[in-house]
Amino acid sequence: MKKLLLLACLITGTLSMNAQEISTDQWYLVTKKTADWCTFCGQWGWTFKNNIIADQQDKPTVVWSSHFSGGLATPTSTAIINNMPASGGQPVFFVNNDNWNVTGGNISSRRDELNQYLQDLSSFPAFAGVGSSAVFDGTKITNTAKVRFLVDLEADQDGGEYWLASYLVDDQLVAFQQSQGNNAEHKNVLMHSFNGDNHFGENIVNGSVLADQEFFVEGELDFSGETNIPDYADGYSVVTILWARVGDSLTPFNLNKQPISGSTSTSNLLENVSIAAFHLGAGQVNLNITSDKIMSDATVTLFDINGRTITTKKQLDINEGDNQITVEAHDLTFGTYIVNVQSELGSKSIKVSVR
Repeated sequence: MKKLLLLACLITGTLSMNAQEISTDQWYLVTKKTADWCTFCGQWGWTFKNNIIADQQDKPTVVWSSHFSGGLATPTSTAIINNMPASGGQPVFFVNNDNWNVTGGNISSRRDELNQYLQDLSSFPAFAGVGSSAVFDGTKITNTAKVRFLVDLEADQDGGEYWLASYLVDDQLVAFQQSQGNNAEHKNVLMHSFNGDNHFGENIVNGSVLADQEFFVEGELDFSGETNIPDYADGYSVVTILWARVGDSLTPFNLNKQPISGSTSTSNLLENVSIAAFHLGAGQVNLNITSDKIMSDATVTLFDINGRTITTKKQLDINEGDNQITVEAHDLTFGTYIVNVQSELGSKSIKVSVR
């Protein structure tokens, strides 16, 4: 069970901020309320979300799935949906907190209208810039969420209440989805908050705020108690949201999405190892391990996504370049697995998709 630790509540003042870590663009959030058992979520809802991701690529828009129930739901994803306006069933698509009223019969027109709406909003300036800096050291991710207010903001009828939170997102999770099968490629799945049970982060402002005021919230996701840990610097990202109180709900005021970096302080020398997996049939899987280092007496272990050891192969010599290793894996189904390589140079776990 991963541990979620809030390292520091708030730091305010005139601390310097790396300009590459904060965006002063105005970003928007498209949320798909979904569930892995939901038939329509894997049909027209699947198509609509993937189309919007493609349409909004390289634009200041985050498109993610928030599972309300089912096997991919988490306390954080459920809390995000409970903050939205009441909506029966799923899939439901929200732009910030507004229900976009997408149905199986209007996905083409609503797609065009959504893209035009976001294009029209692109000319509006941001009132606050948001960013984050996340580092994975092999066992935990440490993250600093950052916001700089760009203009003076007076307290409004809702009191000028702002919250700052960061979320771990799996960019491509292979798992079951009704209507898509057991090895569906779920894009941009909301997983966990960096702020523990505070799913909307820390309350950083109550009242007026001045231009150039900065706020920092630090959090950590600790995976050290788990038996196998994927490389969170590859295939995962952090979404940071500045929430503002509007009536009874919190709505995105601005946000940003950043990759997770690998630690530069680690002594692990396997940073450049990559692995691909291919199902050969007859209970065998071929692992293509690419390394920039020579390893002797290496151990390669294949785990399922829940951490169960499937097979281990020991006393391997791995050369510089590509290495083809065949392992026995009876009754293996298509899906996502974890491969761990361990040698005298260190250890590295990588999430792979077996097909």
